[in-house]
Amino acid sequence: MGGLKNNLPAKIFTLGLALALVGLMALLVGCGSSSGDEIVFVSEVDGDAEIYVIDPKSGKARPLTDNRSKDYNPVWSPDGKEIAYVSDESGDLEINLVDRKGETIIRLTHIAGNDESPLWSPNGKNLAFISNQDGNSEVYLLDLEGSQPTRITAKSADDSMGDWSPNGEWLAFVRTGSAEERGLWLRNPDGVNLVHLTQEEDSDPAWSPNGDHIVFVRQTDGNSDLFLISRLKDGTWQDEVEQTQLTQHPSYDIAPAWSPDSKTIAFVSDRFGNGEIFVMDDDGSKQLRLTTNEADDLDPVWSPDGRQMAFVSHLYGQGEIFVMDDDGANQRRLTTNDAEDHSPDW
Repeated sequence: MGGLKNNLPAKIFTLGLALALVGLMALLVGCGSSSGDEIVFVSEVDGDAEIYVIDPKSGKARPLTDNRSKDYNPVWSPDGKEIAYVSDESGDLEINLVDRKGETIIRLTHIAGNDESPLWSPNGKNLAFISNQDGNSEVYLLDLEGSQPTRITAKSADDSMGDWSPNGEWLAFVRTGSAEERGLWLRNPDGVNLVHLTQEEDSDPAWSPNGDHIVFVRQTDGNSDLFLISRLKDGTWQDEVEQTQLTQHPSYDIAPAWSPDSKTIAFVSDRFGNGEIFVMDDDGSKQLRLTTNEADDLDPVWSPDGRQMAFVSHLYGQGEIFVMDDDGANQRRLTTNDAEDHSPDW
């Protein structure tokens, strides 16, 4: 894949944890929504991975975690008040929660085995995540009011996280295994309805903000392309829905990200020999290259207003956080250190 760098039995919550959660919620009542004013990311500047936030206007960054463990995969809550992330501080991987000021950190999962890939529900009341506590990777759902996590998939094949539908009705996930098992799936959060959308080696599904489409990556004969599936006119989804190929280049096309207006898809391609960021219309037309250098540019993330993108560039060697306008203009380096900075979320 060219020069691409890889970015790579439940215990009931104790009364103390429940009270801590209540305390955190009370603490955050006076905090404002992020409104896109800060970017959360991971930096390894102190020798291990820590969670940071940075102001894209001033470039001022501050750490939210400071320990000797590995903290990564940060994701903003829908209201911008909290950040869920993964930490190995307890010895295995668990889901933690930190407020946007870095004042209060709470461990959310207390399960034997690794818990990864936290994903907020659109209303901010639940976190979906992947756990291997039962011997293979399954999708779990955590109610942030304090109930124990609930497993919503149960197959011998491994599952990986996908994306929530904007209305919170469906959770898309990826399953490996035979043709009968592999591909993209949809599951209701209550664990009732199940839809098998595709049966190929597909991954990284991203739901359009208007809820009409899912863009995803398909691996075929050593190459990766972007495909699109859409819900039916009656608003429903069905097994093996019609699929549209958006990219058809003999190089990899990966990491799709929707603009907030659902009209544009950003993605990464190595069609010029290294990872570069492109955009295209939602039908695959008007593919435009935004970054032009000989280093990998990865992980495009749109600002909430759709006017800018954050991304990771290896222009100066180690990964750094950059921002640019939605047309590729005004590219600016935000982080300046000799360590890896990666995994931005706006």
